[in-house]
Amino acid sequence: MRGFGPVDRGTEKIIYGWLLLAVMSLVFAGIFALLVAMARTPVIEDLLPLGRDYIYVALVGHVDLAVVIWFLAFEGFLWALTSTAHTGTSIFSRNLGLVSVILSALGMALVVVSAIFGLGPAELANYVPVLVTPVFYAGLLLFASGILLNLINTLFTLLKVKRDGKKFPVLTFGMAVAGVAVFSAFLCFALSGYYQWATGKIFIDSERLFWGGGHILQFANTVSMVTVWIYLSRLVLKEDPVSPPVAKVLFIFYLLFVLPAPFIYFFHDTAEQAYKDIFTNLMRWGLGPSTAIFMLASVWKIFSGKRLWRNPGFSSLALSIAVFVLGGVIALLISGVNTKIPAHYHCVIGAVTIAFMGLFYEVVPAFNRALWSKRMAAAQPYLYSLGILLFAVGLYMAGSHGVARKTYGHEQNLNNIAKVISMSIMGIGGLVAIAGGITFVLNALLTLVRRQGEDAGSAADHEAVGLEKL
Repeated sequence: MRGFGPVDRGTEKIIYGWLLLAVMSLVFAGIFALLVAMARTPVIEDLLPLGRDYIYVALVGHVDLAVVIWFLAFEGFLWALTSTAHTGTSIFSRNLGLVSVILSALGMALVVVSAIFGLGPAELANYVPVLVTPVFYAGLLLFASGILLNLINTLFTLLKVKRDGKKFPVLTFGMAVAGVAVFSAFLCFALSGYYQWATGKIFIDSERLFWGGGHILQFANTVSMVTVWIYLSRLVLKEDPVSPPVAKVLFIFYLLFVLPAPFIYFFHDTAEQAYKDIFTNLMRWGLGPSTAIFMLASVWKIFSGKRLWRNPGFSSLALSIAVFVLGGVIALLISGVNTKIPAHYHCVIGAVTIAFMGLFYEVVPAFNRALWSKRMAAAQPYLYSLGILLFAVGLYMAGSHGVARKTYGHEQNLNNIAKVISMSIMGIGGLVAIAGGITFVLNALLTLVRRQGEDAGSAADHEAVGLEKL
């Protein structure tokens, strides 16, 4: 791989496989976003599986692909990359790495198939909404199994690094912490599921099942986003926002709230309000301090250095931070159960997505892939970020006027002009964000399927982005 430490061809293929899987998850997430819109369209809605109720099925497909699968697949790419190419170490087991990618890909395929054909009713649980059908559950389990195997492979690769007497680079360290958070989240899911089974529950309560682990997954997503901020700062600004020793201390602070999480299940029934409150407080107090320091340090580097607003890595770094800050401000203003809540978390997950997209543009040349269109790459972060901004502002305004969350169609009770205007702003923002997502997916797919040197149009428009040696 160009620009990195030496890795064998097999390792490079596994890293590339995770990157391709991550991009494909966004392809299908976009398809389901379109299906959500179609499910709200008169006449067409009656032609879809499950009729008018299909909107809920499409929402499950979109949310799981755009948030759960996209994030974990890209994090899978980052684990494989930072444990090998950044340490100059070959992956522990190429066979295990290949199996992990294949399992996750098969799992994603089952999720897509079950949602496209509406194989079961939707249950809109927080963090991981589901379709009540064995096919969907099998898809989630297969995908999670692939992620878990990737984590195990990463762990043994890092043990090789330690045996060779090497220190973990800060990016490797950050993703190792994210890996611990994912493992902790999976353990929470398992304990919650076991508890419900042991107490004789006939039907699994998805809200209770995914509540605790879902909160811990947000630690993994936030730590991964912060790691990407450091990465982008290094690539485009040529320096880290904070020194590696300080960064490692800040990463360890996250662990203080991640590691105790599974033990909560030994003290509280998942039906108790205390169970929900503890995980909420873990996330509330555990994510803020370290993330704020990383954020302020990154902002300082952005404004004290050369500002390269046409560079998609630079703009993605700046916009990710800006959207994340907006999400934090909205969180402080939340009152009641209304659309202010989704306004908050759409900003937060949007910030993670913007950072991941920006890193894609910067690292893809290392795989001998010329960026298909620099012009599209330069515009895309602004387009997507504008969409998220309008979407969140519209939801916040609607929440301020009493529009309830998780309501659709006539259930939204848009009975005054303020509510109509607010939800219209949200709708426009959604369309703009979808356009930004389509722009990224189109550029990314055409980049990944063409090796550098193949005819990809105008050389001026499709020039490969240089990647400095790390």
